[in-house]
Amino acid sequence: MKALIIAILLQVLPFQTPQERLTERLDHLQTATPEEAAPLVDEILALWATSGSDTIDLLMDRGETAMAGDNTGIATRMFDHVTRLEPDYAEGWLRAAQVAFEQQDYAYALEALNRTLALEPRRFDAYYLLGQTLEAAERPEAALEAYQEALTIYPAYELAGRGAARMRAQLTGRSL
Repeated sequence: MKALIIAILLQVLPFQTPQERLTERLDHLQTATPEEAAPLVDEILALWATSGSDTIDLLMDRGETAMAGDNTGIATRMFDHVTRLEPDYAEGWLRAAQVAFEQQDYAYALEALNRTLALEPRRFDAYYLLGQTLEAAERPEAALEAYQEALTIYPAYELAGRGAARMRAQLTGRSL
């Protein structure tokens, strides 16, 4: 009976690969209101976080726990292991960039973010962190571009909108 129900559902419901689902959610994000965007963003982030490896998942969990406990040394080691074991896993590079940003190692944060975006150019969260990093490195023009890229992918991204507004105000103030 269970097999029959599954067979019927497979005929009725279209099957989507995770990549197809991700693309569909990102497409919907383009026109979503902030309220509609929240569950889409949660699903998108969950899809990006999926590694397919128990080892990588364990290292990521340990790294995130270390970050939450302000133990950046352990977090750095965990995410370094992730990027060595799975160099094509964008989430590992993004987490490495976050730790580097918190440690004010902007050069490594930029390197890790470039790797993240090379692997997954639709990472609005990576563009936002890139904007923050460039802003902290006192490069407002480049920071504005990064925030705008995040907004191109996710127009209702409030934090990126605030970052872009802040950079526009700073750049306008400079030109006066």
